[in-house]
Amino acid sequence: MELSVVWDGQKIPVQIIYSGRRRSWAIEVKTTGEVFIRVPSSVPEQKVMEIAQSKAKWIAKQQEKFQVRAAEPRRYENGNMIPFFGDDLIIERRAGPARAEISGGRLCLSVPDSFVPDEAEKLVRDMVMLLYRRAGPSVLDPFVEKYAGLAGVQKPLLRMRLQERKWGSCTPKNGIIINAKVLLAPKPVAEYLVVHEIAHLRFRHHQKTYWDEVERLMPEYRESERMIKEDGWRWVF
Repeated sequence: MELSVVWDGQKIPVQIIYSGRRRSWAIEVKTTGEVFIRVPSSVPEQKVMEIAQSKAKWIAKQQEKFQVRAAEPRRYENGNMIPFFGDDLIIERRAGPARAEISGGRLCLSVPDSFVPDEAEKLVRDMVMLLYRRAGPSVLDPFVEKYAGLAGVQKPLLRMRLQERKWGSCTPKNGIIINAKVLLAPKPVAEYLVVHEIAHLRFRHHQKTYWDEVERLMPEYRESERMIKEDGWRWVF
């Protein structure tokens, strides 16, 4: 269920998650900017709105903090490192036709000399983001196949996107979408996001049955959730 709170004239979407197991409410602002309020099933909607609105200033400040952190761009200089699915690639940058590829533990980048510095940096970043998007489906496919089998669902089509707020989602036709930034994260985080979305192919909610399924598929999933919450702002192109 989604509602909105208002702060400084701006509407902030809030996802409401009811649970029969909860005895108190909790608010979480993820590094992606998404806001979740978890409340007992017995709490009326109007009370939930009052709670949410009372925390509107705090929510806005948390979102602002994560936006400031994520605003620091990565520097694609020769010799720098960039993560790729649990490994660190050495950036090898030179002049030449526009190109980005991964080879032998290196991220090889070339940019024409005709580009001014700002244009060159934008081109490099765009090329790297496209490279990660294209590499993602084949890199994550073993996880998709494994967990689709364990969950007893048809193997979904996986697509990679670049999204500011969402780490993953399901499509109406039982496909899954994963944020390409996950390839900058440790492998268990990528594995967890696949598990998270595949579990949604059976349970289109975040109630107890859903989380029981996530835990059955990946008992240690909470550590990956912790990493997303604490370090997700670092995984930027």
